[in-house]
Amino acid sequence: MNVLITGSSGQIGTNVALALLERGDEVTGIDKRPNTWTDRFRMRELDLVGATPADLKTNPKPDVVLHFAANAKVFELVEHPSRAMDNVKMLFAVIEYCRAERIPIIFASSREVYGDIRRHVIDESAADFVVAESPYSASKIAGEAFIYSYARCYGLPHIVFRFSNVYGRYDNDVKRLERVVPLFIERIARDEPITVYGKEKMLDFTYVDDCANGI
Repeated sequence: MNVLITGSSGQIGTNVALALLERGDEVTGIDKRPNTWTDRFRMRELDLVGATPADLKTNPKPDVVLHFAANAKVFELVEHPSRAMDNVKMLFAVIEYCRAERIPIIFASSREVYGDIRRHVIDESAADFVVAESPYSASKIAGEAFIYSYARCYGLPHIVFRFSNVYGRYDNDVKRLERVVPLFIERIARDEPITVYGKEKMLDFTYVDDCANGI
């Protein structure tokens, strides 16, 4: 199988790419920054914001596109909401490519689409399309809406995964993207205190190999 991965320099993209290679698949990656973890698969640097379907064409043509590219730091998108809109633009570029080439798409969504689960959600199979709690969650809800509309109007095969706090291998780029698990490990190793903001701040975490196996 030939697989195209957007966001291939990130944690999930890198782990999935290497897992696919291990089982004998061909992988091509697209990202706006180099992969600092591995050079085992082909990749090209491309900013998907403003990209056209022609920009995404690869040889050989992929059998499936895994769209993981996104600005994913929730607080950063609160400060810079235009980056949330960039998430929508990236998804639109990719989904138009998939529509033109008749390629199935797998979309990396987020648990953030549920909004405040304690107030709004009684059925976890449903996203809360009314109350988006941040620009990031709004961008993922918009992405899902595009996916489902393209499936209905154009028969586009798709799968949507809603990831929840994936941690593990290739998750320790603290200078670029501060994440709680590597941050805690780093501070504990230096014998520094860790801080949890609020006693109700309990979250589910997903180990990256479980995430990759699911994909």
